[in-house]
Amino acid sequence: QVAWLPDDKREIYLDRVQAKASAAKGNRWEPPIVFEGNAAADITKNPRLAALLDAPAYPAAATATVAWLGDPVAIKDPTSITFRRQAGSNVLVVGQQEEAGLAIVAAAIASLAAQQPPGKAVFYVFDGTAADSPLAGAFARLKEAVPHEVKLVEWRATGDAINDLAQELARRQSSEADAPSIYAIFYGLQRYRVLRKQEESFSFGSSDEPKPAQPDKQFADLLREGPALGIHLITWADTPATLERTLDRGSLREFDNRILFQMSANDSSNLIDSPAGNKLGFHRALAYSEEQGVMEKFRPYALPDKAWLERLRERLASRA
Repeated sequence: QVAWLPDDKREIYLDRVQAKASAAKGNRWEPPIVFEGNAAADITKNPRLAALLDAPAYPAAATATVAWLGDPVAIKDPTSITFRRQAGSNVLVVGQQEEAGLAIVAAAIASLAAQQPPGKAVFYVFDGTAADSPLAGAFARLKEAVPHEVKLVEWRATGDAINDLAQELARRQSSEADAPSIYAIFYGLQRYRVLRKQEESFSFGSSDEPKPAQPDKQFADLLREGPALGIHLITWADTPATLERTLDRGSLREFDNRILFQMSANDSSNLIDSPAGNKLGFHRALAYSEEQGVMEKFRPYALPDKAWLERLRERLASRA
């Protein structure tokens, strides 16, 4: 946006700006803010994350951690989500932009790994990427870049991994020890039929044998009880229809943080009580916080390239 000035006044102010710049030579200035609407945001230009990576040690233990998602469409700090040990501190990403969804999840993992030392943060990655997808292998490359425990869960091992998380949840409910944070990433919820809510089956017979734990109920328990005990879920689903098949209304409310890509006005209203998701274009998303009642438009980060992942690996390895 440019303010119109008469020629004589414009020359006067330009002379003043030039004189001020000449008098301040040697000072370091903040880089200019450039809005590039036709491209994804660049995670390497995040000053907060860059300063965090340049630090010689991990920051002091904090009650909250931040995951950066992209650049805001405003003059402010990068768009982020804060994880606290309180109910509802989960993240839901919805939309059919597969690569953008993967980039948001990858940026969140990198951000969280930079703030918590190994042993204080554990990542479970349920990777629903198709084997023939050009995006396959992205989580494996990210695992190599961070020194933390990153468990890549195969699709067939979903039930066992969910059961492990459920047992850890039960252990934490019975013990108040300071346990490490666990971030369970479900990328491609539409592929995980085992997590879809099951109808109760009725039978005339009865049995005293205990029924095995059902993954869909364990998944709902993790959503509801996990965040307060340091177990947070980060989920990407392609469509709201996937959410309807997997979550009931109560479980959906456990996602205080919701990220939306472009979708119909009706779907947007159902998720964030606003049709604003219908007005989004490419390289745009909405970050909605139900706890704070705020909504922010931003440009999601692009997938980190090999050079940045190598820098991430070197900086975190030097701390160890």
